[in-house]
Amino acid sequence: MRHFEHFPPGSTYELGATRLTTDDIIAYARVFDPMPFHLDPEAARRSPFGGLVASGWHTGAVVMGQFVRALLADSACQGSYGMDEVRFLSPVRPGDELRGKAMVEDASLHPRRPGTGTVRFLVEAVNERDEPVYRMRTRLLFGCAPAIGTASGVQAARS
Repeated sequence: MRHFEHFPPGSTYELGATRLTTDDIIAYARVFDPMPFHLDPEAARRSPFGGLVASGWHTGAVVMGQFVRALLADSACQGSYGMDEVRFLSPVRPGDELRGKAMVEDASLHPRRPGTGTVRFLVEAVNERDEPVYRMRTRLLFGCAPAIGTASGVQAARS
């Protein structure tokens, strides 16, 4: 299990890859973002996108799923403070493969919650052509490792 101490600043984690199909894009859009350029290939061809594109929220959900499966599901994560930045950088089209990556920008002990720390991540995704398609910054709360959950123990674990 990963604890606060397992996320030192500068660490980078590959999150895996997910390929989106036309059916994936349309199914997500039907429920969560029913814009014509997400739902109807013909309407999408007439849009500024010139073809079907995934909802930005779909892209974010895919990358969040990668983030959770790769790092958070097996961790002492106690929740998120939210997202400080979300950017949809390029359209995601049917057949695109999204590859996520998370980088630790900052980590510090929580000033009012002993035994916990906060970790700020930059989470990004590129497509198979290495074009950036998504970026978010988020801050998460993690429990410290039980044996070293004190300020001096955390410093020793990081050394």
